[in-house]
Parts: sequence; structure tokens; C-alpha cells
Amino acid sequence: MNRSILWIVALCATPLLAQPNVAAWDVLKKGLADTNPDRRKQAVLAIGAIGPAPEVVELLTLALRDKDVTIRQTAAAEIGDAKIRQCIPALQAALSDTGEVAFTAARALWDMGDRSGREIFQEVVTHELKDTTGFFEGAIRDAKSKIRNPKSLVGMGVMEASGALLGPFSMGITLARDMMKDSGAPTRALSFTSLSQDCDARAAQLMEWALTADKNNFAKAAAAKALGRCGNLSSVDKLMRLLASDNEAVRYMAASSVVRITLEKGPRTAAANGGE
Repeated sequence: MNRSILWIVALCATPLLAQPNVAAWDVLKKGLADTNPDRRKQAVLAIGAIGPAPEVVELLTLALRDKDVTIRQTAAAEIGDAKIRQCIPALQAALSDTGEVAFTAARALWDMGDRSGREIFQEVVTHELKDTTGFFEGAIRDAKSKIRNPKSLVGMGVMEASGALLGPFSMGITLARDMMKDSGAPTRALSFTSLSQDCDARAAQLMEWALTADKNNFAKAAAAKALGRCGNLSSVDKLMRLLASDNEAVRYMAASSVVRITLEKGPRTAAANGGE
């Protein structure tokens, strides 16, 4: 690429970098509007990692009305995991959703001290939950079929691990494949997750280093998420470079951390409405 082209690219990128919060929200909103449900799920997980910001409440409430049941269930789980109390009314409405969504919403409410879903638990215990989708029976049959298929069993374990590290649900089959290619990736990802619970300067430095040095997308996404907790405004530029990543999980998690850092450690902006 010659100097003139590089200059044009840099000039076009200047407005984007000047408003990192706006650019990051744009990435997340596009992810939530994607026609691919796996990408929407990844966007929901990333949005939930930001915390109880007004824009997060709005977007997760919207995700609870997604046409895809797994997106609605993921949104309910994210709300419960982050204990976003502003979403309690939306969760209460989700109690009338399909079995898996209602159960997840009930658990999320319960964790926040709201007992609206008590009847859901009672129905499950007494086997009276009328679920037209066959959620509970289907889950048992699916588990048995995976046990009979060793390859499927390995995949299920990988997906469960990815969910445990990056959120209540899996970040998608692409990251699962990344884990299989690199046996050390889960250990590195778990290390970033643990370090983010007790941040120090060295931990943040390692997370920033991994954004470019680690070649595994699973570990890179975990580092980006951890940096959202441990980073500062100087970390934003490093995360912004990942907004052009061709991996959705990495791109969305980097955007999530940009938003979280700028909300918590920078001047508040009207990013979600384009700076208006």
C-alpha cells in the first residue's frame, strides 16, 4: 500500500478514533441487528459485560423480545449475571415466554431478590410445566445422543468451557474450534478471567499484550473482556484496533470493553444516540 492510500485511510479513520465510545456502540448495535443468531448472541453477551448503563438496559430489554429463543434466553441470563435491576420488569414479562426463557428469567429474578418466578420453579419440581417445545425432554434426549457420539461429547465440553469463561452461554462454534486448535487457550482465557477479579498494573499490561500477541481468538476475546474491568483510558486505543477484527466474538468484546472503560473512567458521552 503506497503512502497516499495510507494517508487517505488514516484521514477516514480519524473521526472514528476521535469518538471511540460512539464507534464501539455502533459495532454492538450492528451485532444485535445481525441476521445471524449466533452473532446476535455474541453481541448480547458483550453488551451484558458492560454493566447497568442505560443503553445496556435498553438493548438487553430489546434482546428479550428477539425472535430467536436462544437470544431471549441469553439476554435473561446476562441480566441475571450482571444483576441489572432496571431490567426486572422485562424479566417479569419474560416469565410468560417459552419454558427455557421463563426458567432463565425466573433464576435471574431470584438472584436479584425478586420471587416472581416462584411458580416456575414449583412447576418444574412437580413436573407440571406445560412446555410445547419439549425443552426438558428434548434436553435429555440431546444429552444422551451426545454421549453416544464421542466427537459430539468433546464439542459439548468445549462449548461449556467457553460459556463458563466468557458468559453464561457459549460465544459460538468459531471460538470452540479455536479452543480445539490450541489446547492452552482455555488456560490462558481462565487466567485472564481470574486476574480481572483482582486487577493490578501487571495484569492490565498482560491483557493489553495479549490483544496483539495472542493468536487464539478465544484467549484474545477473554483478554479483551478482562481489560474492560482492569484497563484505563490508555487501553482504549489498543481495544479500538480490534473493532476491525474478522472474528465477531473478539470484535464485540473489544467494543464492549471500550464502552465500559469510557463510561466508568472517562467523561460521559451520549454515545448511544450518536453523540446528540
